[in-house]
Formats: sequence, structure tokens, C-alpha cells
Amino acid sequence: MDATIPQLLAYCQADPLFFEPPWRIADGPGRFAAARRDLPEGWRRGEKELWVVLRPPGPELPEQGWKIHVSATAGDAERVCDLVVEHCLARGIAVKFLRGAAAVRLLNSKYAERGSSGKLLTLYPADDDELSRVLPELEELLRGFAGPYVLTDLRYGEAPVYVRYGAFRPMTYVDADGETVYAIRDPSGALVPDDRSPAFTVPEWVRVPEVLAGSLARRGQGGAQDFPYQIERPLHFSNGGGVYLARDKESGGYVVLSEARPHAGLDRDGTDAVARLAREREVLKRLDGLDCVPRVLDHLVIWEHHFMVEEYIEGKTLMEEVFDRYPLAGPDPTPEEAAAYTRWAVDVLAKVDQALMAVHSRGVRFTDLHPGNVIVRTDGRVALIDFEIACDLADPHRPGLAAPGFAAPVGLSGREADQYVLNCLRQWVFLPISPLQDRDRVKLSSLTSVITEHFPVPPGFGPRMLRGFGLSAGMDERAGMFDDPSWPEISDSITAGILASATPDRRDRLYPGDPRQFVSGGHTVAHGAAGVLWALRSVGSPVPEEHVDWLVAATRAAPARPGLLDGLHGVAVVLDELGRGEEAARTLARARAAEPGCVAPGLHGGLAGVGLSLLHFGQTEAAVAVGERVAAAAGSCERGGLQHGLAGIAHFFLRLHETTGDERHLDQALHALRRAVERGQVLPDGGFQLLEDNRYHAYLGTGGSGLALVLSQYLARREEPGFAEVIDGARRSCRAPFIRHPFLFMGRAGTIAALHHLGRPDDRPVIHDHVRRLAWHALSYRGHLAFPGNQLLRLSMDLATGTAGVLAALGVAFDLNASVIPAVDLRAPAVEGAGRR
Repeated sequence: MDATIPQLLAYCQADPLFFEPPWRIADGPGRFAAARRDLPEGWRRGEKELWVVLRPPGPELPEQGWKIHVSATAGDAERVCDLVVEHCLARGIAVKFLRGAAAVRLLNSKYAERGSSGKLLTLYPADDDELSRVLPELEELLRGFAGPYVLTDLRYGEAPVYVRYGAFRPMTYVDADGETVYAIRDPSGALVPDDRSPAFTVPEWVRVPEVLAGSLARRGQGGAQDFPYQIERPLHFSNGGGVYLARDKESGGYVVLSEARPHAGLDRDGTDAVARLAREREVLKRLDGLDCVPRVLDHLVIWEHHFMVEEYIEGKTLMEEVFDRYPLAGPDPTPEEAAAYTRWAVDVLAKVDQALMAVHSRGVRFTDLHPGNVIVRTDGRVALIDFEIACDLADPHRPGLAAPGFAAPVGLSGREADQYVLNCLRQWVFLPISPLQDRDRVKLSSLTSVITEHFPVPPGFGPRMLRGFGLSAGMDERAGMFDDPSWPEISDSITAGILASATPDRRDRLYPGDPRQFVSGGHTVAHGAAGVLWALRSVGSPVPEEHVDWLVAATRAAPARPGLLDGLHGVAVVLDELGRGEEAARTLARARAAEPGCVAPGLHGGLAGVGLSLLHFGQTEAAVAVGERVAAAAGSCERGGLQHGLAGIAHFFLRLHETTGDERHLDQALHALRRAVERGQVLPDGGFQLLEDNRYHAYLGTGGSGLALVLSQYLARREEPGFAEVIDGARRSCRAPFIRHPFLFMGRAGTIAALHHLGRPDDRPVIHDHVRRLAWHALSYRGHLAFPGNQLLRLSMDLATGTAGVLAALGVAFDLNASVIPAVDLRAPAVEGAGRR
């Protein structure tokens, strides 16, 4: 789950069920006139994602250079587009611009990417001379207009005109972590990162043109040196601004700074961050004197940005408190632990209810109640924070922002709306898997039953919660399939749902999945068609030939990117297993030609996965050569897990050893495994987990269970002190009842597969419980079984984060298939025949 919530939310705008690229939003009536205007002779028009691109006749532009961005408010955007496009057509300057009002709102919304925010038009001067001519003309043309500041750029003059050095045409490369990186070329011709972080930077070899000298000299002026607060650390970032913990330079005391950028951070109503901050300031003044809200201390404007200074409330957010205390996240929680947590949770929820009533007594609707906006003080009292969308209690208007899973339904307002969201919070505190319920209201009922099963809540807790949701106890038919799991019933339903979601008429994807398929391609194993088709075949479900044909066509059209899970090596394996041998050979040949560009050592998109693909095709000599590259690159790998790290590397070396008998590969596997174990820790509950992104994980892809599988394979060949204890610790962590996601690499499905492959008889009841608890996430698509993907925001059918991964894992649990990943055999029996040496 590399994507951030803002990135994911952008892919939630075009469809209520599935992740879709934002450029698929239905915005025909709102398209700008400039997108349809007649062009002079020789000009070419094209569309790319949310952008309209106009190219003049004549020579092609250079790959990179100084480009100009023009910003505008939402109200002025169409007028500014008309003016600038007319200017570019008259002067023969290539330009692209957002296609309409919906695109402007999306790229300037609160949770839009800060690096792209504000960019309404992009102009591509052919050289520095043209840049020097165009900038003054644009400043004169747009004087008097305003727009959000483009954070990646240098502002030119007094108009909303900005400049940065970067790529003119898309250039990317895959870095050492296997991630696709936007690029420019350095003087040697090598691709290096095109820095798009929200701060103006210039590559060290690039000369700043003279026309920008004055702008560069003015940069940073605006009173920041007189800012009376010293920022200690950011607490939160959004496109509307940051929230910071700071110290008063005079008193030394802590304060919280809430920043608002003009014209940025738009909500659904078009309200910007500055207007919301002003509203929040007025609301907090109205609530002054309540000990459950922070006091307003100051308000100031520095370099166009508005800052509200608030009292710092010491404590943790309710989200942090729940994650620290939650008993079901640990193995084998005791009744005493569940009872202690229940007492704490009921108490803190009662205090939140009292705080909400106090706010209502002042005639204010809080509106934005969720676990991140409740502070549990060190003395146990609670406070509510972040009143930017608060409103008058009598205001019937629906807010333009809401946290997923914590929004009142249409038709509720005032006190009733806040009470509804309080019920959502009650449910989350005991079962933190929101916004799953947004997908299907029946989950509000079935998850309440899960809570009463696992926690000794007061007798009226469940019925009261259901009344608050306006529901009665109801049957969740999809979840009910897991009460006494029947493989044919589950398999048939999942398969039917996957096939019903297919869109063979689309070119960008066949099955809905994670947003990353729109980057890596709709044909790949992890997030694309190859993984879904492989999962269907692996469990004996029907694989439509039409869908295989789609995969063949998409693969032929795709760039030649190497890799097992996000490149052509994995697609070649799948095509081979689907019986398309000739096409598999052609695909493998293209993948092999691209191998020199593969530098990441891991399994997902790196050299270890490439080597496993070659072993699948019997190309042992080539795989050994790749092994030399893996050994050279593995020293810089700091990730421990199976998917991207040292465990996956070790698995590849074990497979090389199995094929060649060369003891050197066994030694290389041992070295990688020792380093992987060092990336883990035995937790206080006795479980072993791996560190990934500053958190400890038990998952198959990034955590201890994936490592345990490879350690088990190693021990089938050779003894190693301490490895058995790590395996047992990883198995213990897998006993935790609560897992937030259902999917394969970072969810419950992977835990099911890992425990099955480890093959310990005393884990069979645990596997059964995990299968049964898939009901928590079970949803319906067209009457068939389906599961939510990344952050539970939308349904997904892919292998890595969706329904196909659940299908593959259940196939393992029911002994229908041997693996959950193409070319990766994680069974210990697969290597035991080699014997211990």
C-alpha cells in the first residue's frame, strides 16, 4: 500500500465502486471552450489524462527545459485559459491546459497532490530566449488575476505565472526500489529524478536565465524572518496547507499552527482553505471556554499564507490510542484484555459524547468527527480538534468535505448528523475497518455482531448502535457464506464477481484493481489482468479465451518493462501457464531485452523476480547470471520482506540452489536471511514481525510470515540456529484476530496462505478462523462475492490487493492450488527433497 490517502482519493472521483483514473470523470458539459476552439493551420490537438495539448507546426520541442505554469482561481479558470491559449496560438508556443471546471476542482482540492496543485496551463518555450519574451507578456496579460501558488515553481512578477525546470515530454526510469520515477537527463545523458516535490529546486548543472534573476532574488521575502514561532515538526499536510507543532519564540511554549493557502484546498463547494480557516476561527471563538476544544491564540499572515495559532493539547489522537491498546491486533487476546479494553473504550466514547453535547449547546455542529480529530489528554479527558467544516447546528447544508467512513448520509443534518457519525466512531473503536461500511450498509449491522462476539460491551450497546444507524439486525448474505465455508459456493461466487467486473472493451484495464495498474499497466501480475487470470486458472475456475486475448493484445502494446509482478517477465509466466506458449516466448524475449534496465534486487519488480521467471522457463544459465547481479545489488537492500526485500532475494537463491546444486547460492540465501531477520523484532506479545516503513508487519508480502516461509525452506536444506524461533514468532503474530485488509500481500488472505504453507497441524484452527473472518470484509458486486482493496475505499479484483488474491489464498487453504504467486513456490515440501547438508 505505497499510495497515500490523497493519491487514492483522486482515483475515487470517477466511480463509486472501483478505483478509476481521475480523467474518466464525467465532465462533458463543464469542458472549457478552449478545448473545442478552432486551431490555426498545422496545429495539432490531443488529450492526455485531464489535459488538452496543443502543438504548433514546426520542429519538435527539446526533451526538457524551463516551462511556465499559469494558475487561476476556479471562477477565473476558463477566462484565463481563453487568454493564454489565444496568446500561445498567436506566438506558436506549445501549451497544455486542464480540460474543464471539474479537472480544476480536482487538482486544487484539499487532498490533491501538492506538487501538481495550481497548474492550470503549462507553456513550453523552445529555448531561453523565448522564455525571456513570453514571461513579461504573460505577466502583463494576466495582471489582476489570482490563483493558488504553484509550490514546485518560482513565481514571476505579480501575476499568477510560475516557472520551473523540468521534462517537456514524459521520461521515466525504475529506481533501485523498483519504483517508477519521473526523470530528466543530466549532462551525461543519464536519467535522474525530475524533482516534483512542493519546493522550487534547480538541477545543479542548469543555469538560471537572466529573466528570472529578479524573481530569484525576491524568493523567500515576505516576513518569514519575523515569524514569532519556531516550527518543530509537521503534524499533517494537505493541499490546503499544513498543521505544525511549534514553539512560541518568546515564551518557549508549544502551540499548534494551522496553515491555509489562498485559492487552494478546495472542497466540493469550491470553498478554499483560507475561507475554511476563517470559519474555523469564528467557530472556536464561539466555543471559547469549553475545555473540550482548543483556544485560539493568534492569527497572522506570512507570505500570503494564513496561520491560526491554537492551544497545544497534550495527548494522543484517539486513532493512536486505539492502535496502541487494541487487543485483537495481538495473538490470542484473553477475555481479561478484551474486558479492560471495553471499559476504556466505553469510557472514552462517553467523554466524546459529552464533548459533542457541549459543542451542540453552543449551537455548533462539529461535522468532522473521526479518530484523528479526537485527542485523548494525558489525564484521560478528551478534546475535539479541527473545526474547519463545522457549521451552525441549524444549517441544513451538507459539508463539502468528509472523512471516508465518517460522513452522515444525505438528509441528516445538525445534531442528528453528528450523532450518526458518533455511532460510526463507536463501531470503529471496537472494529477499526472503516470505510468498509460505506460500500454496503448491511455491514453496519453485521460488524456490530462481530463486536458483540469479541467484546463484553454493555447489553444495550449493539441495539443502540443499530438504532443510531436506522437499522435493525439483518442478514449479510455474502458474509454468511463463511459461517461454514463451502469451497464450490465461495469459488463460484468470487469467480462470477470477477468475470462480471471485466471490461474487455477498454484498453487501459480488463479488471478493476488498485490505481497502480494505471501506472504499471493493466496487463501485469500484481494489479492487472495477468494476475487475475492466473488466480482463476490456479483454482480451476473458467478462464474466458476472450480475456486471454485481451491480455495478449495489451502485452504487445505495453512498454518492455522487466519484472515478475509489475513487468513482462511475470506476464510471460502467466501466458505460458494459460497455454499460450508462443506468445509467452515472444513476451519473454521482450522482457529479456529490457533486463539491463532492472536494478532493484527484490522479487516484485526487481532482479530476483526476473530470475524466478527465467527458472520457470528452464533458462538456468541466464538465471545464474541474474543471480550474480542480485548478489551485487542485495548489499544495498534494507527491506526485509518477501515482496520487495531480502526474504524474496533469499527465496530466489534457494531456487537457484535447488536447480544447480551450487552451495554458493545456499550461502547467499543464508546471508540475505540473516540480514532480513535483523530487520525484525520479537514483540512483547512474543510475536516476530518485520520493520517496513517504520512499522512492524506480520504480512506475507512485507512482514514476518513471508520471511518465515523462506526460513522454513532454508531449514529444509541446512540447520541454522535461531531460525526456527523466528518462524514460531512469526506464526504467533499470525494468530492475531484483527487484520485490517483482506488481501494477499498485506492482509488476511496472505496470512491464510502463509500458515497453510508452513504446514503446522496446530495452526489449522487458526487458518479456519481466518477464513471465517474474511466475512468481515465480504461485500457484494452484482450479487456475487467481492472484496475491498487499498484502504477499503473501493472494490478491487486484482491479485495483490483484491478479490483475485483472496481467491488464490483460499485455493491454497482448500488444497486446490500450490501457490499464490506465479513462479514463486513457497511450500516447504518443494525443497525438502534436496535434504539438509
